[in-house]
Amino acid sequence: MFRSCCLVAILSLAGPALADGEAPACGALPELKSKSRPTYEGNVLMTSLLVLQGQGEAEFTPKYSKPATECVLERFDVANAPVVVLYSPFEKGEATLNYRFRAGTGPEAREVLVIYDGLASLMAKKGQVFKVVEDRAGTISYYGLFRDPPTYAALKPLVTGILDGSAAPLATVRWPKGAKEPVIDAYDSKRLK
Repeated sequence: MFRSCCLVAILSLAGPALADGEAPACGALPELKSKSRPTYEGNVLMTSLLVLQGQGEAEFTPKYSKPATECVLERFDVANAPVVVLYSPFEKGEATLNYRFRAGTGPEAREVLVIYDGLASLMAKKGQVFKVVEDRAGTISYYGLFRDPPTYAALKPLVTGILDGSAAPLATVRWPKGAKEPVIDAYDSKRLK
């Protein structure tokens, strides 16, 4: 379980619901000089979890500011579900969207987000922090943390593993209805230091 503690005031940020046809196709993406270095700093992940807790039960979902632009980067299939990859150029901020992987349709639809986390970046020993996260029916799973802007080449196999069920989360949290605080259902202490 989370321990209650003082939290930094968090602005209410919301991700936009974007219909597939509303985003144009991406042109050539700028080449990142990033090494897409994963980080396994437990205190960095805990910062994100505490921010999530601070949002309260009614707002318990990953939040980010609406990107200035978004384009369709690629389409492919995973586990018989169509996947649309939406890309937003990196913007610094409290929580900004960098990639969105939308898989499937209807009630089985899923969305994996890559979000720059400004507060977690302040807590990191060095670099910026980008988190790979999925909210699936109120259970929020963190699958990766990167200390620089991750390249698409580094993200695609990770997200493919998330969608086909072969990737294990670093942590999984949920807020049971009416509970005083969220519950951590999984925390990979072998990878997180």
